[in-house]
Amino acid sequence: MSDQISTSSSAPISTDKYTSKSQLETETYSSYRSSSDANSQLDLPNLQNPNPVFTSAAIVSDFNGDGKNDKFWRNSQTGENAIWLMDGTNVASADFVKTMGTEWDVKIGDFNGDDKTDLLWFNKATGENQVWLMDGTAVVSEASLATLSPDWTPAIADFNGDRKTDILWRNTTTGENAAWLMDGTQVTTPSFLQTVDSNWTANIVDLNSDGKTDIFWRNKATGENAVWTMDGTNATGASLPTLGTEWQPTLGDFDLNYQTDILWRNTATGENKVWLMNGTTVASDTALPRLEGSSWKPLIGDFDGNGKTDILWYNQETGKNQIWIMDGSNVLTTVAADAPSGAWTPSISDTNGDGKTDIFWRNYETGENAVVVVTGTDSTPTALPTLGKEWYTF
Repeated sequence: MSDQISTSSSAPISTDKYTSKSQLETETYSSYRSSSDANSQLDLPNLQNPNPVFTSAAIVSDFNGDGKNDKFWRNSQTGENAIWLMDGTNVASADFVKTMGTEWDVKIGDFNGDDKTDLLWFNKATGENQVWLMDGTAVVSEASLATLSPDWTPAIADFNGDRKTDILWRNTTTGENAAWLMDGTQVTTPSFLQTVDSNWTANIVDLNSDGKTDIFWRNKATGENAVWTMDGTNATGASLPTLGTEWQPTLGDFDLNYQTDILWRNTATGENKVWLMNGTTVASDTALPRLEGSSWKPLIGDFDGNGKTDILWYNQETGKNQIWIMDGSNVLTTVAADAPSGAWTPSISDTNGDGKTDIFWRNYETGENAVVVVTGTDSTPTALPTLGKEWYTF
């Protein structure tokens, strides 16, 4: 059966490191060390949600640190970039930021731990990399990082738990992996990790609630699963049960134990289930209601603001969507959250800072935008300015 448990030894649970640093080291690394005040107290915004998954400026965009999620826009044709600072259903401020050619891609993070979203830029053609430290719509500091082969792609992490974004690099051709521990725009510790063949995909998680992000591995060819629990650049590997390749994971925290859980959807059968995790152990494996058809896609949020992951299911064909209010692996309530048509694509935001997830809708056929502040069973949209369909956001 596709969900039969397996403990195949081919999972990437050996964590021996490579010693060569020829492609990752620059002359500035050896002379730089983390500052002694890395864990000093910071003034935090008035965050209403108890779970950092829904409030961290490294995970959800908050460029001015007011606890209200903002929107970063990028023009796929011109390379222009813009930021909307949000205040509920209003765009409080909007401004362009520096244009970057279309060969550049971008991820959000918080590299200096000031609870304001920063940007990591990586050039898919040249392998160049840059960090922008942000304050609202202003680029406070802009720094180049070491250039890598374009085969290396980044993921945002925090491997040492200092609340400053680190980078996991994965070479999609060779399967090599590396971690960069960061302090602002400086790479304090570059280290190779175990090589894992390119059939494995890496996902950033926190399985043991120690504030240090870990890595969940899934093999897209075999359905094997494994985890690395991380302590800085040191990894400890463990195998998880195997699920057939038709099962697709989405990551959340359904029981508010600050340990990543896994929502699984079977794209062939419409089955859904949740693994509630206890460290590297599947504490429970519970079936959820089935949703027929391949057009249903899940997004995680927290629509009641209690810190426990809820699910927005959106149907890419019909626009008929629903919110599942969750308590662990139990569906407490189902709320309709329909869009006018399947042309509208949702993203998760908390635009008013009340700790409850809102829905940002974009129509990529017309360029229209809207935000829904979900209150109980009310999901009435408020129109926002229209942007040409060449603009995309996340």
